[in-house]
Amino acid sequence: MVVAHLQANPDTAYTATGISRIIDRSSGAIANALVKLTAQGTTRQVSDAPRRYQYTARGPQEN
Repeated sequence: MVVAHLQANPDTAYTATGISRIIDRSSGAIANALVKLTAQGTTRQVSDAPRRYQYTARGPQEN
């Protein structure tokens, strides 16, 4: 759900809380997923405070 939302909005950076309000899921779980997705190369963190993430076209298969 997180990846699908970010893929649908690739030009927008979101916080975990922002995504949680849209997809009605726990912001903590989304934050954990975003950390893993960033490590895989599926998303990238674009700011530190607040932590915002964006979808990147480079997926884990390209690492």
